[in-house]
Amino acid sequence: MRKITKSGLTRKLDKKVSEIVRGRGYCVKCHKTQYLQCCHIISRSHRATRWLLDNLLCLCPNCHINFAHKQPLLFSEFCKDYLGAERYSQLLMMGSMTKKWTLDEMTELLNSFLKSMNKEAGNVH
Repeated sequence: MRKITKSGLTRKLDKKVSEIVRGRGYCVKCHKTQYLQCCHIISRSHRATRWLLDNLLCLCPNCHINFAHKQPLLFSEFCKDYLGAERYSQLLMMGSMTKKWTLDEMTELLNSFLKSMNKEAGNVH
């Protein structure tokens, strides 16, 4: 049996949240439905918000690169409007915090994502 590592869990969590976000089905900026990507409002290097679903938007490649990355001030305003000023402010505050995830916390988070995805899959008719 393989040893569970933080890097392995990080890859699994990144993949799972990307699936969840892209599963929303459309770009929140232009509403396209193809080639969707997962975009972090606050950089994924900030561990406190890396897997927080409020920090993740579903964008098409054009909006992700040409809007989110090339127009950061407009993107910030869009995110504030999209989330609401209070949620956006809370997200910024959380992003400034230092977070060191334990293996147990990461495993628990991954299991909660898997459980919620299985629940949703069971509700599809």
